[in-house]
Amino acid sequence: MAARPLLAPVAPAAADMAAAPPITEVDITALLQPRQGYLWKLGGGQETGSKWNRRWFVLRDNVLMYFQAPRDFLGFRDKPNGVVLLDECNVRLRDDKTMRPFTFVLSHAGGESVVLAAESEKEMHEWMQAVRTSRMCVSDANAANMLEEARRASADSDLDSARDKRTDPEAELSRIEGELESVQAEHRQLEVEKESAEKQLKELMARFKLRKALLHWRHRKLTLSFRSLVTMVFRTRIEEAKRLKDASDRRISSMEGEMARATADRQRAEMAKRKSDEMLTKELALKKEGDSELKDAQRQLASDSERTEAAQRRIATLQGEGAREALGNKEKDELLSKLEELQQVTAETDQLTLQLKRRLP
Repeated sequence: MAARPLLAPVAPAAADMAAAPPITEVDITALLQPRQGYLWKLGGGQETGSKWNRRWFVLRDNVLMYFQAPRDFLGFRDKPNGVVLLDECNVRLRDDKTMRPFTFVLSHAGGESVVLAAESEKEMHEWMQAVRTSRMCVSDANAANMLEEARRASADSDLDSARDKRTDPEAELSRIEGELESVQAEHRQLEVEKESAEKQLKELMARFKLRKALLHWRHRKLTLSFRSLVTMVFRTRIEEAKRLKDASDRRISSMEGEMARATADRQRAEMAKRKSDEMLTKELALKKEGDSELKDAQRQLASDSERTEAAQRRIATLQGEGAREALGNKEKDELLSKLEELQQVTAETDQLTLQLKRRLP
């Protein structure tokens, strides 16, 4: 629970001063560092109660915070369970046998108190001295050895010296009013200068716009004049260029027509070439086939010639021997059949030769 600060510090108890052990320079340096650790806290925010809660306390500057556990303290990013302001509080021992051992109290003038208990006497005294050092915002390590009365006397002397150095309030007020009037006069002067500068800026902007319009008009007029001058000076060249362009267009059109005709002629020539190639291929195939048939016919003709010659030789043999009357009817019939076969073979050979001559070119 957050404690309200007081207007004046409360003097520590005599038992507190007597029980506090002497502090060395090393201990003071350690106490000036931020401190944190577990303490037992009496619930209810008063010195009376029976429920003790173990909390994680963190002391930074003149603020004492406590959390449920160390993991809840993330560098002031999470809200603590409670906060105790140490500016105007008094730290003292609580020697009560009904309480827990090693108990001390952080009390305020308004009646609010926080009762804490440590695990050992050394830890209790370290926490008490750390609270005293943090409460006074000690920057000098030697001030930690001063008693509460000495600290109060030093503070009073500093306050008196500050009052002595302060000047007359009315003179100070007059001086401040004079400075304020000078500042206001400077402010008014700046306002006047600002208005004058704005007026000059508006005039400059108006002149700039007028100048821009004039330059735009002159640019357009010069452009038109230049185009007219170019048209007059280069009219002959322009007409000649147009005539050449028209002639080039006509020539290109005629060349495109000739190219189209040449392309058509080329396509027809390619088609005729393909047809001639096909006819040549067919003719070569027919010639090859005719050559094969001619060879077969020649072989057949040779065979038939051999058979004819054999038959003729036999007939001649039979006639030469003069045994024509001695031949029987059977041999005559066989001879006549051989002659008929010979005539038939001769006729087929002549017909085949004629067909081959017609096929060949």
